[in-house]
Amino acid sequence: MISTRPILFLYNLLQAMALPWLGPPILLYLLSRSKHRGQLAGRLGRLPDLSPLQGRSPRIWVHALSVGEVNATLALVTGISQRWQDAGIICSSTTATGLSTLRGKLGKTAHVITTSPFDLLPIVTHVIREILPDCFILVETDIWPNWIWSMKRLGIPTLLINGSISSHSAARLLHLGPVKDILYRGFDLIAMQSPDDRERLLRLGIPSDRVRVLGNLKYDLEVPPVDEVQRRRIKREMGLEPDAPLWVAGSTHPGEEELILAVHKDLKDQFPRLQLLLAPRDPRRGAELRSLAREMGLKTIRRSVRENAGTIDVLVLDTLGELLRCYGLCDIAFVGGSFVDIEGHNLLEPAAYGVPVLFGPYVESIHVVAEDLLRRGGGRQVSGREELEAVLCNLLKDPDRRRDMGMKAKDLLRENRGAASRYLDYIAEALKGNRLFNVA
Repeated sequence: MISTRPILFLYNLLQAMALPWLGPPILLYLLSRSKHRGQLAGRLGRLPDLSPLQGRSPRIWVHALSVGEVNATLALVTGISQRWQDAGIICSSTTATGLSTLRGKLGKTAHVITTSPFDLLPIVTHVIREILPDCFILVETDIWPNWIWSMKRLGIPTLLINGSISSHSAARLLHLGPVKDILYRGFDLIAMQSPDDRERLLRLGIPSDRVRVLGNLKYDLEVPPVDEVQRRRIKREMGLEPDAPLWVAGSTHPGEEELILAVHKDLKDQFPRLQLLLAPRDPRRGAELRSLAREMGLKTIRRSVRENAGTIDVLVLDTLGELLRCYGLCDIAFVGGSFVDIEGHNLLEPAAYGVPVLFGPYVESIHVVAEDLLRRGGGRQVSGREELEAVLCNLLKDPDRRRDMGMKAKDLLRENRGAASRYLDYIAEALKGNRLFNVA
């Protein structure tokens, strides 16, 4: 095995040299941004009250970068609490929206919810020694060298689960030489979503006995049920017409919304009652998007502002935690981050409600799910504005086809469930100190 000590030493030396110069401006930037300011103390190593962990064993720490990863962990964390009823469960996230989602969805299951520390060795060492988990589980991404290798030095089994790596990322790492070693070799087990993901890691030189394919946790997604009575009531509460056709554009980014609004405006000529629920990935952009839609002549309101506007064209969903349920209200869904090079967001959320799923060409980070949906006929990839408009138009005219696509999307989830139980079995092996998790 290639020694990682020189690489880690260089990584920390560069941090130490850069910190006096870059630290103050970075700190000022974080203090000036509300979404970062509230987490800053935690990122600098301040922990919440850890007393709920006292007397609980084992301590299992699950880290998820942001909202998408948090949602993927829900079935897993619930499974941990059921299998190890005396366990102390620590959940962490890096983003403000991720932490908010953790508190909203796992606040009664996790014993401690905290933000992740900056990857500065003294801070990381302090946080890990205070929590002292029996097992650390990283979901999908957010790999930081000091964090992972400090766990390894302390003998804490460290698992990367629900992993994926795009062909672009793998190609970049291949040219970065030893960087891939400090990122991936510290894990005792790397469990990937698909055989293609595993193969890419093997080509990077990661030992084959550490890399498994255990499936995609996102297929174990549980969504709150929305029956027809609830559907009508929720739409009315949101200012939408209960009987009007509705499409949702979820998790959108700058560069996508103008295109989406233009498509909606064109479709209104053929479907006058059609409404759009536009949910930006960053809900703080609500006022910006309302102004953009109004400039295009669309009657628009924001979810966060109480308005009696009568019949509207567009509802901007600028609140946290409501998008998932809103997929249960619509006839067709478009998932953003796919018309711009963000590499896509969770396509399975609308699929879980039996809704046809549309997405753009940039889906590298979710390529396996995208391919599954296309193969089953539950989703449709569109190249841009014209194709999005044409596909929406055809689906709005053909309710039977909409239902058929929606059922195929929902069947895909049902047939691929079960990853959570496989991951729980590997966590059990890690807690036993199984040979697999003691590879030198």
